[in-house]
Amino acid sequence: MAKVLIVDDDISLLEILRMRFQSCGFTPHAAQSAGEALAMLKSDVFDAAVFDMRLGSETGLELLREAHDIDSGLPVIFLTAYGTINDAVEAMKQGAYSYLTKPFDHRELIEKVADAVERCSHSRRILRVNDADSPIAATIIGCSEKTRRVRERIAAAGQSDANVFIYGESGTGKELAARMLHAVSPRHKAPFVAMNSAAIPESLMESELFGHEKGAFTGADRRKRGFFEQAQGGTVFMDEISEMPLAMQTKLLRVLENREVSPLGSEKVLKLDIRVVSASNKNLLEKIENKEFRADLFYRIHVVRIELPPLRDRREDIPLLCAHFLNKYTHRYGRDGKVISEDAMDRMMSYDWPGNVRELENVIECAVVMSPADVIKTDSIKFAQNQDSFAQVYREAKRQFEEVFLRQLMERTKGNISKASKLSDIYRADLYDLLKKHSIDPADFR
Repeated sequence: MAKVLIVDDDISLLEILRMRFQSCGFTPHAAQSAGEALAMLKSDVFDAAVFDMRLGSETGLELLREAHDIDSGLPVIFLTAYGTINDAVEAMKQGAYSYLTKPFDHRELIEKVADAVERCSHSRRILRVNDADSPIAATIIGCSEKTRRVRERIAAAGQSDANVFIYGESGTGKELAARMLHAVSPRHKAPFVAMNSAAIPESLMESELFGHEKGAFTGADRRKRGFFEQAQGGTVFMDEISEMPLAMQTKLLRVLENREVSPLGSEKVLKLDIRVVSASNKNLLEKIENKEFRADLFYRIHVVRIELPPLRDRREDIPLLCAHFLNKYTHRYGRDGKVISEDAMDRMMSYDWPGNVRELENVIECAVVMSPADVIKTDSIKFAQNQDSFAQVYREAKRQFEEVFLRQLMERTKGNISKASKLSDIYRADLYDLLKKHSIDPADFR
């Protein structure tokens, strides 16, 4: 339900409005003063707001300016007396959505708010990237700080047309992230077209990307629209772009620079209106050093970078992901009621997941199908790779080294995170994550 912030210093009117909005299916939040309203805006995201033009010592115009400093896209409807109509007109110039004069028709107010919510709902939902009902949070699942940052970068990048490069190991969900970028962008109603560079033979790649006319080559018995033309107005996702042949990279660069394409066998030039998202699990800088990838193409596609962390680096997300996949496959196979035992969950939490989220999904699907009991136990958790004692020794040695290193680092810098970050060349956010992982409090060293 849409959240509406109502601000009025008339307690009786405030309560009436709250009840009317609630009865019409909204979730109203009431504030009696500008200060109270601003505090609520700092702690939550609202779909629309209703401000009275007079709020004690502060005017609605002042509140509008302060509210838009916090949330520039908040649609605000003003309630104004005849004596303050000029103020309401000024508010419209400063970005208010609409206004009503008192006495007003409550139905008209509800209609105006509903219209504001409908018009702005897409961009408003995107802002709530970490809320449970956010489309991004429902797709990019997890509670870890790393996952929260990924959702925030997707939401921010989605609002622009800048080319995005997604880096992540196999199985981390690169196409899923690309689809969410498209879903939260202004292009969300246009096509999303995905291609995998590694899956297309080199001889067919130009035809697949750019299309061809009938008779352009032997076997071309009809006109074919290429991926770029199919995605017109929307998004092209090029997965495993690191596997694209050098000759094709040159042609792709020209298309991205000129924003136009000519199908094979055609003299026509098609102007492109697309957003390009690419991805790889390879280090493109190493590919450039080895002369396997063009540096100029790298900088063209690498405007915004989104890095998807491997599952082993966000283990706290595993229970939520397990619950999601368990729900998905128990419904699919008619096995409702199954749960995962604590021992089985502990085993999954200690596994390194070389296949990342894709491997976790396969493990849960297999367990749902093969486990005869309602409780999925440890013996039903079958990993693709067995972790031997050497891997366990390595993990324990790494854990011990990290803890000793971090404690020495904190002692040397007296718990100063900024100094520790510079000295160790570890990003502050990553350093906090490591300290939290080993239960080390910088305050203990100050």
